[in-house]
Amino acid sequence: MQSRKLIYHIFPANILVTIGAMLAIIWYGSSTLQQFYMDETRTSMLARVYSIESQVQSYLAAGDVVALRGFLETIGRKTSARITLIGLDGTVIGDSLKDPEIMDNHDHRPEFMESIERGQGASTRFSQTLGEQMLYVAISLSEQGKGGEEKVRGVLRVSVSVAKLDKTIARVKKDMAVAMFVVVLIAALVTIFVSRRISNPLEEMTRGAERLAQGQFSPYLVPADHVATEIATLSQALNSMADQLQDRLSTVLHQRNELQAVLDSMLAAVLTVDVHGKLISLNSSASKLLSLESEKSIGKPVHELIRNIDLLQMIERAKIGGEAVEAEIEVATSVGSSFLLSNCVHLVDEQNISFGLLLVLHDVTRIRLLEKMRQDFVANVSHELKTPITSIRGYVETVLDDKLEDRENATRFLKIVLKKTNHLNAIIDHLLLLSRIEQQVEDEKIELHREYVRPVLEEAIHSCTPRADKKKIVLQLDCPENLLVNMHDILLEQAVVNLIVNAIRYSTEGSEIKISAAAKSDTNDSRIVIQVEDSGVGIGKEHLPRLFERFYRSDKARSRKMGGTGLGLAIVKHIAQAHRGDVEVESVVGKGTTVCMTLPA
Repeated sequence: MQSRKLIYHIFPANILVTIGAMLAIIWYGSSTLQQFYMDETRTSMLARVYSIESQVQSYLAAGDVVALRGFLETIGRKTSARITLIGLDGTVIGDSLKDPEIMDNHDHRPEFMESIERGQGASTRFSQTLGEQMLYVAISLSEQGKGGEEKVRGVLRVSVSVAKLDKTIARVKKDMAVAMFVVVLIAALVTIFVSRRISNPLEEMTRGAERLAQGQFSPYLVPADHVATEIATLSQALNSMADQLQDRLSTVLHQRNELQAVLDSMLAAVLTVDVHGKLISLNSSASKLLSLESEKSIGKPVHELIRNIDLLQMIERAKIGGEAVEAEIEVATSVGSSFLLSNCVHLVDEQNISFGLLLVLHDVTRIRLLEKMRQDFVANVSHELKTPITSIRGYVETVLDDKLEDRENATRFLKIVLKKTNHLNAIIDHLLLLSRIEQQVEDEKIELHREYVRPVLEEAIHSCTPRADKKKIVLQLDCPENLLVNMHDILLEQAVVNLIVNAIRYSTEGSEIKISAAAKSDTNDSRIVIQVEDSGVGIGKEHLPRLFERFYRSDKARSRKMGGTGLGLAIVKHIAQAHRGDVEVESVVGKGTTVCMTLPA
């Protein structure tokens, strides 16, 4: 059913009631006035009849019909009324307007019969003689007989036209109709005014309620002045409700923002799914981990967004089972595989009815990688330490068994023991150096100073020259004199020494190693690149990603033969990170290797 404004309910009803009341008043008033006027006219006409009764009786007693008729004509002209004398048999004896000889018998006229029976009578009817509506009043004329009884001799009738009365009543009705129109107009204006006074505050409250539904809590819905008490009370209640809603909504928004901030700050990915399997919300970690766009993903089924079958099956198990489900899942990402520790629980309302699922995904890829690295590190440390210790033990036992009688072999064995001991000492020194660098970086105790790069590179080359000379390798330096960088000179020299030593170790005799440093810049930042390039045996591509891990060797047999500890490049990486930089390797098997250490300018 179509709704209408309040004014359209009040205004037509009031106008109809007013018009109905006025019509009833006009009808009742005009009817009463007409009846009153008719009664007054009858009374007046009776008075006229009785006033000439005695004279008419006199003429009748004298039998002078001519004089009687003249008298009736004279009285009729003076009173503007028609006067008729009717005999007892209904014949017209005299009339003030018409010739009695041509007039019909009146013995069946209502007023005639009534006056014969009751002494007087009246009627209103259409006169065939005059052709108009007439009011008739008649009285019986009687005389006293010889015995003293009353004897009716005829009927004296007076009639007047009702047309004048009708015109008077019509004029009165017209005046009353004009008055009704004025009253209805005034009533309409008053009704509109009153309706507006009622509907305007309600319309204002409606607009205020619409603003309230849109989240606009001010200004207040309606002013409290010049309105009905009920409306003022309603507006105050709505205003109070708006204040309470604003407070509660502010609290809800504050709590939601806090919750969203907490979720966005979490490293774990958090998703909520409704009972139909559609995504309700997700935090930024979930967007990054699952490569989803938050705005476009909300409201879509999770099976369209998540392609991992194990994760979808876990959601289905949680949905069907009604209990929390926990599992570790491997998910393919753009950068490789990620391991997720997943926990899925039900979201319940105040009636403990589930309305969705909460899915928390912890990315444990780094933990798994670190655990593998730890295991590899322990295994490598154990292997690296156990190999020389086993050799030392074997040679020492051999010397002891020979009781130093064969001095030449004893000396050779002890030199081997010394070499293995030095190797162990180098491994321990490098481990301690790595630990010290990590601790200093963590405690932010490494102080960087802006210094020239070339002296550091020259000192590193000077330290490695004796080793290079043994293999007739040329160390070539290319570095501007004025190149500056924020550095810790001792650590940076150690990193460059490690790179040069590695290059010498895997380069052929008579080859050349290039050590260079240069400033490079792009639209984002400026940096210093220190580069060590050799033309040695090179490294396979499969080994490059793990080359900077501790004790990792691309060619273990060759590395041990060369005497490396397997920690040199790991130390280089930690020193580069201590300088807020990075290190990269490019290599081609059989053509050589280039190591680039990039530092902020």
